[in-house]
Amino acid sequence: MNLRRIFRILTNRYVIATVIFLLVIIFFDQFNLKHQRELHQELKEQEEEISYLRHNIALYRDSLRMVTEDKEGMERIAREKYFMKRDNEVVYHIQSTKE
Repeated sequence: MNLRRIFRILTNRYVIATVIFLLVIIFFDQFNLKHQRELHQELKEQEEEISYLRHNIALYRDSLRMVTEDKEGMERIAREKYFMKRDNEVVYHIQSTKE
């Protein structure tokens, strides 16, 4: 008797329609599970990139603050990055070759 009841429930048109609807939504819809996983992965990658870029912005802000407020810091960056020198100095730039 139990099998007959289960068979009757499974052959109910509302149950069949619900199962078909769920299958269409889960597997064949425009926003199926695979697509949702891809979107979730892309979101995580973009959040990591945002975190990385915010960290870089903070570093560049500190560098900018050092350059604009501190004369010694400005001179150090000018010497290191742009190879600037004072009038009475000679600067040698030595490049190392990696083997």
